[in-house]
Amino acid sequence: MKNMGLALALLVLLSASCTTIPRDPGPERADLDFPGTRCADLGGLSFYFTGDAFLRRAEELIREARDYILIDSFLVNEDEKGKQVFELLRARMQQGVRVYLITDASSGFVPGRTGIPFLVRMGIPVAEFNPMRGSRLARLPLFVYRDHRKFWIVDGEKILLGGQNIWTTSLASPEQAGNTDSMVEFRSAVACRELVEAFVRQWNSYSMDKLHAGDFAVRPGPGTGDSRAWLVHQDGQAVARRMFSRLFDLAREEIWLIQDYTMPDRAVLRRIRRLSEAGVRVNILFSGAYSFLDKFHYATGYRKSALIRAGARLWEYGHPLSHLHYKAVIVDGRWFGIGSVNFNFRSAWLSKELNLVLEGRDQGQPMLENLAYLASHSRPITEEEAAGYRGTKYFLYYLLLFLGG
Repeated sequence: MKNMGLALALLVLLSASCTTIPRDPGPERADLDFPGTRCADLGGLSFYFTGDAFLRRAEELIREARDYILIDSFLVNEDEKGKQVFELLRARMQQGVRVYLITDASSGFVPGRTGIPFLVRMGIPVAEFNPMRGSRLARLPLFVYRDHRKFWIVDGEKILLGGQNIWTTSLASPEQAGNTDSMVEFRSAVACRELVEAFVRQWNSYSMDKLHAGDFAVRPGPGTGDSRAWLVHQDGQAVARRMFSRLFDLAREEIWLIQDYTMPDRAVLRRIRRLSEAGVRVNILFSGAYSFLDKFHYATGYRKSALIRAGARLWEYGHPLSHLHYKAVIVDGRWFGIGSVNFNFRSAWLSKELNLVLEGRDQGQPMLENLAYLASHSRPITEEEAAGYRGTKYFLYYLLLFLGG
């Protein structure tokens, strides 16, 4: 109990000294770059907004691969869709394609069976990031640090990133209770080189079989060199919170946060209040279906009334079966962020994360069309309803998941 008390005290101090978003707005200059890597050579954008759409494309890419496939997936599971992907990967390995997969230890803490033993039995090289062992518990800040990224690299040419894990919950259609989620596919030698090097660096930290980044060729990007795109890659530095702050700085009319795991602290509420007072409409879209994730309904519910009082407009996506796992930011129909980053403290400080930021309606038009669909199937959350989420259960889950969710 003494150790647990010390751990809780440490976490309270950590959360008090760090915020989900910088406390003060940055410069208003629109020409400032985002915290991340400028990918001027980016091209070949495609978006996938359901699990079945992404699964079809993933299977195509696996079959078309000629040289290598690198996958970093927060969760992998030995279930129907997971095994479907793994078996196809093994078949391509037998035909000479190199396959390496990194996953987080969190796979062992979700319903179903973690896919790591299955991958080992199949002979697919896999490394587990930051294994959850009792001996690591004393190093609590490192123990709770997770690799929340989801990205694929195929032949040093095609990149996919977003929120889709490798398990049935992510890869089934919404009608089959699969998540409503997203992956974006693109080509960029700049982004590919950074992600290959990051993948190899992490692999070598957790595997005895060492890799060399130079063994994974990167092909030239298709862009003309003037693409307004940034890879916001949180791999040791807290850049996700600066991404949100930069997007908020640019807002003049309207922000859409498709962010079901929003758990705001005071800095977030102050920023939303400032935006609202400046005439910016701040919309936050939550999920209406949770399945086994009902704990997030309680955790996010606790601060919904505070968000409304700060001026935000809250919405609930109405699909009866599909959990809204999609993580996106859209500002003034001009700036777009998509990837793994949640709008909460954990993503800001305690996770590796990966997002793509785009400027220009032409690049983000599919996201606008998808937003229109989601909004048309959503209802407003009233202040009276939000006030009902202030009970003890909501408060306790908020405290628990603010750091651990």
